[in-house]
Amino acid sequence: MKNFKNKIISALLACAMAVPAGLAGTMTASAATANWKFDFGNGGTSSGYTGVSASTGYSSSLGYGFAQTGNVSDVKAGGSGAGSDAVQFTSDDAANTFNVDLPKGLYEVTVTVGNAPRCSIKMEGILQMMNLTRLNATETVQLPVTDGQLNIQAVTGIANGQRSISAIEIKQLNTTGVMNPHIWICGDSTVANYYNQDDNAQHGWGQLIGNYLKGTPAANYVVRNMATSGQYAKGFVDGGQFVPIETYGKPGDYYIISIGINDTNYSNGDEYYTVVSDMVTKAKAKGMTVILVKQQGRHGDLSRDKLLPGRWFGGQLDQIGQEQGVKVVDLFNAWQDFGLSIGGYDAMTEYYAADDDLHQSLKG
Repeated sequence: MKNFKNKIISALLACAMAVPAGLAGTMTASAATANWKFDFGNGGTSSGYTGVSASTGYSSSLGYGFAQTGNVSDVKAGGSGAGSDAVQFTSDDAANTFNVDLPKGLYEVTVTVGNAPRCSIKMEGILQMMNLTRLNATETVQLPVTDGQLNIQAVTGIANGQRSISAIEIKQLNTTGVMNPHIWICGDSTVANYYNQDDNAQHGWGQLIGNYLKGTPAANYVVRNMATSGQYAKGFVDGGQFVPIETYGKPGDYYIISIGINDTNYSNGDEYYTVVSDMVTKAKAKGMTVILVKQQGRHGDLSRDKLLPGRWFGGQLDQIGQEQGVKVVDLFNAWQDFGLSIGGYDAMTEYYAADDDLHQSLKG
């Protein structure tokens, strides 16, 4: 029997994520001409890296550096190599960035944070990486640089938490700036990325879906998971997490919306319907294919005398799907059917994080 994680992926891949005709040509890259590896902090520079301390101000002759050296500081990180130290960003001001001069092109950018409890990364003034957590968490994204300079900033992910960067690696993929096909994800804690977690701690399926695309028609897709813990639909938009989808989305991309649990606390059905409908409309206008996902239930739902037909604004998703002609995946009943098939509440315990009624373990 496939596990719950496979059920999620199978449900999503049922939408036949084949690479559209005409997009395959965008995968051909010119020879890389702009590659960098930066080691941040004042604790020494790892082999193969360019050292950058908080006092390294940007200059055109250098080609990189901090725009505001007064709003960054050197800190220890506690990892090894390039991860042993970091530069902390002490202001979220939009101009407080680390800048790198780059020729026009598409770049793969990998950021390793310092000892940050939770920080997010902006590039080109847009949220690109959400809530990297704890020591040396690492994330990689693709993005175009068209104005001659890449701007990177660590910003607040949790109030009063350190936001710092230990290392950045930049690799040019092409000289056109054309992005590979993407799968963008909107979601909450059940979908979000987690870092440095024990197997029995909470995990989100959005971080794992890319593993299941290998060997499928969607193997060339890049997954960009913008989900965060505690988020709701209006907060996702107001917090800037929808901005990269609006900015970079294009024909052939997919936009998966799996959110609603926290809307019961911070919003209501009417607002949820309006916000999600607006995201769907804007994504479709960019030529993207939208998939709406009804979220799985709580562990305790499997022990009810009368099982629930659904949760978390599933009715609104059905209405939006019908009105806008987009697919709705019923993950709630797929989850419930799977749980019952393996024995119900007790059998599903290992699929949930320890002492947690909502979030999945790594197995889940």
